[in-house]
Amino acid sequence: MDVIHLLRIEFVASAALVLLVYAVSALKNRFLAYGARSSPSRSDNRPQRQKVQRPKGNTLTIALDRLADFRVPHSWFTTFYVTSVSCLLFWLIQLLLRGPNFRAVATRTSPPQYSMTFRQVLVTWALMLVQSSRRLYECLQFARPSTSKMWIGHWLLGIGFYGAMSIAVWVEGIPAIQNYTFSWNDLPITMPNLRTFIAGLIFILASGFQHDCHAYLASLKPRSKASAADGKSDYQLPEHPAFSRLIAPHYTAECLIYVALALIATPQGAWLNWTITSALLFVVINLGVTADGTKKWYETKFGPAAVAGKWRMIPLIF
Repeated sequence: MDVIHLLRIEFVASAALVLLVYAVSALKNRFLAYGARSSPSRSDNRPQRQKVQRPKGNTLTIALDRLADFRVPHSWFTTFYVTSVSCLLFWLIQLLLRGPNFRAVATRTSPPQYSMTFRQVLVTWALMLVQSSRRLYECLQFARPSTSKMWIGHWLLGIGFYGAMSIAVWVEGIPAIQNYTFSWNDLPITMPNLRTFIAGLIFILASGFQHDCHAYLASLKPRSKASAADGKSDYQLPEHPAFSRLIAPHYTAECLIYVALALIATPQGAWLNWTITSALLFVVINLGVTADGTKKWYETKFGPAAVAGKWRMIPLIF
């Protein structure tokens, strides 16, 4: 099986795994909640883990409980973007020099029916680098003291996703990369086609919108360890206009960013770049599940009226 198919399978299988965990309550209660959603609500100060009734003597239950104990600090979220930026830079060097790692991938990839152009590869790679660099900056800039944790499986899934994305942004352009020879005619910036122009505009607007949402959400978090430990003052209900009809508009923006990447990376003659579209499927499902958990957490913490009439992530649909 070639690398393109392996990447698509990884993204789709990861999405299916998230749906499975979400659908099975025994898994959902143990593995899905992370960050603020893993903390007890204001209406119940008992430890969250005590809320789940765990039958004694059940081997499977005991095994799941022990597996759920493997948790890492939520601040490790930053490593997703460190991984992404590092891998993207590594693969850029490999592509430009046609290094051994690139050749290893190329020899294990069947020539696609339609290939990205070399310029498409560079643009898609650059936009993914911009996205990951911005998110890394936001994680560092907006960080607040927190005792929140996430399950280690969530962390490993994120590391795997961003590692795979660093390959997905160029893998459907391998023929163009192999045949590329530098020319001075490549230096001038040419007018993009309509699809690339629209997708680029979506990327820019969604990125700016998401940054504003993240900055606003960071302003709601406690700035000191003392306030972070105070269950009565940990979070406020978002009141920014972006959150007036959506629970997680920053997730909406994330999905639009990957829509833009899939469109920009679409080879000529093809409907879509199916590798990045597979990644988009994972992003939509993963964030959709998280948005659903956020809505339920808001209902518990602030009351059902606080989120009444709001969509989770996709207006008019979900």
